[in-house]
Amino acid sequence: MRADRRTVSWALGPRAVARALCAAVVVCALLGAGPAAAVSPPAQPATRLTSLTGLTSLPAADAQTVDYSSGPYADRLCPTTPASGVACSLGRSLLATTQGAGHRVRAVEAGATCERQAGLWVCFDVRSFLVQRGGTTYGDTFLSPDGQRDLGADLVAHESEHVRQWRLFGPDFSLMYLAEGVDPCGNYFEQQAGLVAGGYSCG
Repeated sequence: MRADRRTVSWALGPRAVARALCAAVVVCALLGAGPAAAVSPPAQPATRLTSLTGLTSLPAADAQTVDYSSGPYADRLCPTTPASGVACSLGRSLLATTQGAGHRVRAVEAGATCERQAGLWVCFDVRSFLVQRGGTTYGDTFLSPDGQRDLGADLVAHESEHVRQWRLFGPDFSLMYLAEGVDPCGNYFEQQAGLVAGGYSCG
């Protein structure tokens, strides 16, 4: 079911976004925290749409869950101690949700269409310098310059992993992603999200 623009604007109005952002800023200030993005090539055709719902968690990808605890950025993950680890994880997840909601509100106000596909927030017809190549993920939302369409299951899984990266690494993820370079074939985060699933050809 396609989302009505008025419904999206009402559900994610400026006041709601502002309140959530304030809460996220407070949490992140306590945990230590910056932003940019995960970029993807042109999308591929097709699968299913899901109805517009609340801010629910993403489904697990068909592949095994990526373990970042032994990767080059393992020290940037939340602590494993119960109290501080839970607070950190909740703060980062809230920040990703808030950031994505803010992008959706701005996209809809500029004429874009936003909807959920297989648990992933997607905005189409986004005209912004922030959107690179075939689309860019900010927080929990994939922004695409292309017209509205069904995304392929592989691309949804790829972008969902980028959402997971935002939630795991928090606001520093933008800087970490950019530090990996613009070449997706050499970018650690693109590799972990799946180069083939993301539509990249690396020889």
